[in-house]
Amino acid sequence: MPLMLGVEIGGTKLQLGLGRGDGRILGLRRLEIRPEGGAESILESLSQAIEPLVMACGQGWPVAAGIGFGGPVDPAAGVILRSNHVAGWSGFPIVRYVSRTLRIPLVVLQNDSDVAALAEARLGAGRGHSPVLYVNSGSGVGGGLVIDGVIYRGSGSGAVEIGHVVLSDPEEGAWQTVEERASGWAIGRAGRELVSSGQAAPDGPLMRGCGGDPERVTGELVGRAAIEGDPAALLIVERAARALGAGIAMAANLLAPSRVILGGGVSQLPPLLWLEPIRRVARQRTYEPIRLEIVTAELGQDVVVQGALLVAAEAWTKLASG
Repeated sequence: MPLMLGVEIGGTKLQLGLGRGDGRILGLRRLEIRPEGGAESILESLSQAIEPLVMACGQGWPVAAGIGFGGPVDPAAGVILRSNHVAGWSGFPIVRYVSRTLRIPLVVLQNDSDVAALAEARLGAGRGHSPVLYVNSGSGVGGGLVIDGVIYRGSGSGAVEIGHVVLSDPEEGAWQTVEERASGWAIGRAGRELVSSGQAAPDGPLMRGCGGDPERVTGELVGRAAIEGDPAALLIVERAARALGAGIAMAANLLAPSRVILGGGVSQLPPLLWLEPIRRVARQRTYEPIRLEIVTAELGQDVVVQGALLVAAEAWTKLASG
């Protein structure tokens, strides 16, 4: 099979990988992006990164590309509908742009959680299972469902958007979405609020980590503080895990997946802080006949790129076979 390009466009990172659709990445570039620079700066980074990557790989120019985008997309039209985190993406024809600018004749677009779900189902923690429900908790919260090795896309305009499931928690006293409670940005926001209100321990890891400045608090900092035992950070992470567990239970009661896979940056927290409380809450709220198995993803930071390579290879094979 000829060379393919896999692209991940997220809220905080841009990744490009080259491969042939078998799951192996032959060359990879990972770039930090500035969300405040908007879509324009990300596109500029993308167009500048492709040639050095191809030259370093030394196996020719890719003939097809798959894109995993962190937000709602219209795969049939090749258009990004919007980003919840980066300005300038609404209605952008990313497939046409990549095809013309990167000189790649065949380009396909999917949501990043969908392609990550495909990669984990075929190559990672979901091997041998169906259906596989993948739940990504990173900048936002996304989901993907793979049935017999095929992404479930619903009516084509979005499916398995677990981050937008609405929860009501008596302990919280408000209706919010899973994403508003369990995403990395939600965790960071909760940390900033605690620091601003003076509820964080003055000598605790959270306060020390930000130097008393709420604007320096991120989800990553809250996670590190929780690992160090900061009471305020532990409470934030526990609330986020409880919310995600409740959302997974709702999805499991509808879909009865063979395996649920937790991915994204937040899932890198120690199991005692993330995986175990999610399992506990989800199993408490899942209909008893459903045997719920929840595990952590295996493919790490490259999962979206690997999934994007898979969908590019699928599209190329379909085109080549007529």
